[in-house]
Amino acid sequence: MNELRETASRLVETARSAGANDAIAEAIDCTITQVRFSNSQVDAVNWWNERHVEMFVAVGRRVLASDVRDMDRAEKIARDMVATAARSPENKSYGGIASGRFKYGRSKVDPRLASMESPSKFVHNAIAGAEAEGADNVGGTFFMRRVRTGIASSGGALAADERVSADLSVRAFSQPEASGHSVLCATTYSGLNARETGERAGRLAVMAKNPVQGHDGKTDIVIEPLFLGVLNQSTANMLSALRVEIGFSMYAKKIGKQVASKGITYVDDPTMDSTSRRLFDHEGVPTRRNTLISKGVLKTYLHDTTTARRFKTKTTANAGPIIPSQFLIAGQPVAFHPCVLPGDWKTDEMVSDTKQGLYMNNTWYTRFQNDVTGEFSTIPRDAILKIENGEIVGAVKNIRVSDNLLRLWKNIDAVSEPTQEVHWWEEATPPSTLPTVRIRGMNITRSQ
Repeated sequence: MNELRETASRLVETARSAGANDAIAEAIDCTITQVRFSNSQVDAVNWWNERHVEMFVAVGRRVLASDVRDMDRAEKIARDMVATAARSPENKSYGGIASGRFKYGRSKVDPRLASMESPSKFVHNAIAGAEAEGADNVGGTFFMRRVRTGIASSGGALAADERVSADLSVRAFSQPEASGHSVLCATTYSGLNARETGERAGRLAVMAKNPVQGHDGKTDIVIEPLFLGVLNQSTANMLSALRVEIGFSMYAKKIGKQVASKGITYVDDPTMDSTSRRLFDHEGVPTRRNTLISKGVLKTYLHDTTTARRFKTKTTANAGPIIPSQFLIAGQPVAFHPCVLPGDWKTDEMVSDTKQGLYMNNTWYTRFQNDVTGEFSTIPRDAILKIENGEIVGAVKNIRVSDNLLRLWKNIDAVSEPTQEVHWWEEATPPSTLPTVRIRGMNITRSQ
């Protein structure tokens, strides 16, 4: 890690010598092992490594960012970036980068997980677990990631970090239209409970057998952490100060107002043990736990240095990646590990306390008709179970939740005590620790 930190520091010094007023370099070394499986057998085992530097320079208010992949030419590229930035139009909203004498924590890595050489055995365990519960077709992915990072900035940031994690996604079928989905996120070897993950997917698949067309109308829904994790992607994005500024947030002008039920406290905690734990944000500011919503009341947005200055507040240490991605704007403040704090319900109690409703395992294709008001729809997938008089009595299919995301958070009246870290594909992201919740009176329409 010291090597990456030194690389980042050298590139910042190069940029400064070339005339940059501000510079950030984040050197990243990422090794990924992937196991893909379908039809209850392993299809492929892949391994790859990426080594690159995400770099930002500013000459006054003229800014430029680049993802440097040619490490042999990195210093020349840094100088060229400064020269290009100096010829670029001014970014009048730019507010500088963080500066100070920063103190960082220490990386925590399980050496046994880091040295694991045979991930396929966990996939076989997951398949066996699903089949033992009645599934006849099992597929999914297993990822193991080792990410080493070094960061430096002209504002005084200089640090290194490392994390090793694994995540398993298991989708099991008992019939062509009856499936269950379960995920596992682990930062330790002992936490790789792959068979249990497969068993849970298998049980849900069996419960989802013989689904019938679901009905339109208002109903109560009980949603699992995986389902909530998909909705959380939009929620976390809308809590970014930049999204608020540009008019893509239902949280605009709502600081100090009720935006969720009183049972909801929503925090971002990249310091806790999780697959997205990190020591610093993308400006190099030490991360910390931030309470965004307390007992349903919005307390703050996610900020980096620039948005904080425009909002006349302080950074929350949530500076996002310099390079844009599919769902993130370049420089957008981001949540690293959102959490909904646990309640005092058991999931079985939620079901038994529900007279009529639906129990939902997962969802996808979440789309917004209006980001400012929160009007959205999402298509539940995998096990959608019908609740009558406090009991699961069957399964339904081909429905859509068509409602308002603010109303959804406000209508939560039960939060489970158990929570689970969830992460799946580009749907349930970033990794989040979430409970099962019950939501009263959601609008259901047909998806076909």
